[in-house]
Formats: sequence, C-alpha cells, structure tokens
Amino acid sequence: MSTIRAGSPAAFWLALPAGLWMVLAVVLPVLLIVWVSLWGGQGVSPNNPITFDNYARFLANESYRWLILDTIGQAAMIMAITGVLGYCIAYFLTVKVTSPGWRIALFLAFVIPFWTSTLIRAIAFVPFLGVNGLLNQLLISLGLIERPIQAFLYSRLGISMAQVSLYTLLASGPVVYMLSSIPLALREAAMTLKAPPIIVFWRIILPLTLPGIVIGQVLVFLNVLADFITVTTVGGNKLAFLGNLILLFYEGSQIRSTAVVSVLLMILMLVGVTVALRVVDIRKLGS
Repeated sequence: MSTIRAGSPAAFWLALPAGLWMVLAVVLPVLLIVWVSLWGGQGVSPNNPITFDNYARFLANESYRWLILDTIGQAAMIMAITGVLGYCIAYFLTVKVTSPGWRIALFLAFVIPFWTSTLIRAIAFVPFLGVNGLLNQLLISLGLIERPIQAFLYSRLGISMAQVSLYTLLASGPVVYMLSSIPLALREAAMTLKAPPIIVFWRIILPLTLPGIVIGQVLVFLNVLADFITVTTVGGNKLAFLGNLILLFYEGSQIRSTAVVSVLLMILMLVGVTVALRVVDIRKLGS
C-alpha cells in the first residue's frame, strides 16, 4: 500500500515529469494549431492578425458542411455495426467458450492480425476487395454472383467494410473485460430463480457491461473520425471525410485551412466523448 498522500510534495514531484510531457506533447501542439487557425491576412506569419474569418469561410461552404455531417454519419454507422459485432464476439469468447485453451486460441486468432500497422491492414484490403480479389472469387465460386462486383473497391461500401474489420476489436476489447469481471454465480442465481436467458441478459449482463460498450464505442468514434489511411487507400480519394481533408489541405500548403479542419475535428471528438461520459460513468470500467 502506498504511503504517499494525494496532496503531498512527493506526489507533486512524481506527477511533474508526466505533466510536463503532456504539456509539451499534447497541450502546446493543440494550442499552436488553434492559433494558426485564427491567423488572418494573406501571408503565413505569426504576425498575422487574429480573426475567425477562416472558420466563417469554411463553414459558409455548403460542401464542407455536408462533409462534416457525412463524417459524423459514417462514424455513427461504423459504431453501430462494430458495436453489435464486437459484443457478439466478446459474448461468445467470454460466455459460450468454456474451455480456457479454446478461449485463448480463438482470442489470439482474433487479435494477432491487429499486431500489424493500420496502413498495412488497410492496403491489404485493396487486393481483397478488387475486381479479381478474393471476395469476388469466393462469391463467384459459391454461385452467388455471375460476374465480379466493382462496388467493393474505391467506394463507400469498401471503406465501410474495411473500417468495420479494422475497428471491431476496439469495440469488443472493453466488453470482454467487463464480461470477464461478472461473477458466474450472479447468472446462476438468476437462472435458479427461473429467470429466462433473455431477462438475465437484459437485466444483469447488459447493464454491467454498459461501461465497456461505451468505452469501446468512444474508441471506434475517435478512430473513424481521424481515419484518413483507409479512406485514401480503399476509397481511392473518391470520397472525402474530415480526416483525409486535413491531409489534402496540408499537401496543398493550405496551412490555415488545415488548422481549421483540425480544430473542428478535435471539437467533434470532444463533444462525442462528453456525450459518452454523460450516458454512462465509464470509470466503472476499472472498478
């Protein structure tokens, strides 16, 4: 048991290195981005006047406003799909698979593909979803289609399929943790009292795993909003979301527009996390 009190000088000095690192690596870069987004004038200089004209011009463009809504809609759709798939996977691994050996084997088979980088996994979807890719060949061999489907690649469908595959693990991981923390005797007691399985799930399991569901959805939400790799590789730059719009502005040396979109993206992330914190107390995840 630690003898260091929360308000003691020792606690302050122990927290100081981490605090300084957070200020230098997180706070200052964010403040710099906000500052650049407020630069006025024609040139790019720290001496430019501070103004909100950059935000006004960006939000005045109807295409950009629709792009913000489209990004939020894409994130909501991926959250819904990964939430259902992730919960089913977590429930199967934790509740239905009783053998520890099989549970570990299935869990490793689910996790190991995610040890590679996001870029490599996103690029791997290009030959998988292509006209002559594995998915089309499988559908043809099963007799479900007669000719290859071109809509799998360089489309919203392809982006959505790739993002679901990439982020389902994020949705299921916290749920696995919460399900593992539920005592088996709790479910057995409910069944002893003649509670149907659906009631046991709805009244006991689901409420106890709700913090895990929320934290998983927060992770999916943040990653989908910031995802530019999948949109660029699988979408072929045919679609634009806020994540890859930042990259396009940056490559075009539009520094102020890049900063504006970055700030708006951070605001959307903060709003999403704030809403999640009001829905459920995710601090229960560690209790």
